[in-house]
Formats: sequence, structure tokens, C-alpha cells
Amino acid sequence: MSHTDAMLLQSAQSQLSASVEAEKYNLVKTLGLVPYKDGNAWCVLWGENLQVGVSGFGDTPYLAVLAFNRAVHQKRGAA
Repeated sequence: MSHTDAMLLQSAQSQLSASVEAEKYNLVKTLGLVPYKDGNAWCVLWGENLQVGVSGFGDTPYLAVLAFNRAVHQKRGAA
């Protein structure tokens, strides 16, 4: 593999990684949600409150988004 080919491969891999990371935020962004601090954790909430909505909590905004995505997918599977 030439140096140019290796650089092109590395660039493509970086672009793919960036796309995968952006996709993790896609649902939160589409719904217009913003992670917020709730006590000592970060929360993403879709709905009126924790009892009727779907939420995700984490030590960072990123982890809260990941937990929210899992909760949405679990809720969809239960429906």
C-alpha cells in the first residue's frame, strides 16, 4: 500500500468514525432535546416528566445521550 493510499484510507476511516458519532446525537437533535444537569447526573428527557417520558441519565452529556437512545429503542421494542 502506498503512502497516498494509506492516507486516503485513514481519512475515510476518520470520516466514518465522525459519521457514526454524529448519528448517536441524531435522535436527540431531531427531537430538539438538550442534555441538562439533574443533581449529580446529566439527563435527556423526552416528555412531560420522568414518569410519562423517556429519559436517559449519565455522568456526562454524551453518556446521557447514549442512555436515552437505549431507552427509546427499548420502549419501541416493548410497544
